Amino acid sequence: MLTGFVKPTKPEKEALETERAAEQEKLAGYQMKIKEAGLPVMVIFEGWGTAGKGSMIRRVIRNIDPRFFKVFTMDAEPSEEEKRYPFLHRYLQAIPEAGKFAFFDAFWMEEVIRDTMSGDLSEEGYHERVESINMSERSLTDNGYLVMKFFLDISQEEQSERIRELTKNKNTKWRVDRDDKKQNKAYEDYRQAFDRYLNDTNRSIAPWYIIDAVDKKWAELQVLRYLNQGIATALQNHALAVPIRQNAFPLRPIKKLAEIPLNKTIPDDEYEKELEALQDELRELHNRLYRRRIPVIIAYEGWDAAGKGGNIKRITRALDPRGYVVEPIASPEPHEKARHYLWRFWTRLPKNGHITIFDRTWYGRVMVERLEGFCSENDWQRAYNEIN
Repeated sequence: MLTGFVKPTKPEKEALETERAAEQEKLAGYQMKIKEAGLPVMVIFEGWGTAGKGSMIRRVIRNIDPRFFKVFTMDAEPSEEEKRYPFLHRYLQAIPEAGKFAFFDAFWMEEVIRDTMSGDLSEEGYHERVESINMSERSLTDNGYLVMKFFLDISQEEQSERIRELTKNKNTKWRVDRDDKKQNKAYEDYRQAFDRYLNDTNRSIAPWYIIDAVDKKWAELQVLRYLNQGIATALQNHALAVPIRQNAFPLRPIKKLAEIPLNKTIPDDEYEKELEALQDELRELHNRLYRRRIPVIIAYEGWDAAGKGGNIKRITRALDPRGYVVEPIASPEPHEKARHYLWRFWTRLPKNGHITIFDRTWYGRVMVERLEGFCSENDWQRAYNEIN
């Protein structure tokens, strides 16, 4: 299944029950330590249809204070509205605040596998998504998130039996969908797709844990073991920042600000004439953007009093007000400070065919925040790669 993964040995029944109770108590004890340390924890459950992701979440959270966690169900099929945003948008919106848990009944793996097996995702598209996922998980963990990923594994025979049992009862029949039956029918094909994805996204900073999910109590014990080990290690390392100074993107030479001439002027009559012509052109381009469903970001940075607001006003005069939004970026709110610093920008991305104008941007991390001492040197050094 997963290269290098060693399956744990199942203990005897009595020992299993004793250890399961101990691990449950340990997890309950960690919730206050997580809150005190400001450690955000993402627990992601993927796996075969009917493998028990929902019931596993119910078992794991039973002793945790509900004020400290949220549970998210991420459908493999995004809504029509969600399809108008980048692939990662709906997932990154759901990341937890510092000091809290977020439990996910499926995450981006399910959508990738679904689109791969349906033929809607090309080979190139698959690699692009995997690269985006790996970079996002690296960015989250570098910024102090603990990302725990569990794959619940069952055999084809076990899945068949569970589908039969669930469909016999009218109250549980709804839990079996078309994709579950499709998986079971083409089990080996799906297993190959799962194997490939698990190996492509298995990284030391966010490894996969394969859970034997046939016996529910044994499956719960495995999850609790790994989760508690991960939290213990994360709490020990949480105060340590990992500098990432390399830049994986090619950079083009650009003039320094001191080399830019600032004395160029234009006569008023010439300015008004050219401005009107360019606004007409922009108005037409906006219509074409909407028709071709292209999302556009316009980012403004600059000195205080340099005229960003006035410039934005002249741009927006040419735009259909239904197709753009201006986002003035000030100091982050408390709920924004409690998440990855890019979160408040991820949640403001434009949907396709629309324009978002940012009055100040994520570059504040490497400019104002750096100069004012609002983040550490490791934070702003790492941010160059994260922003790219």
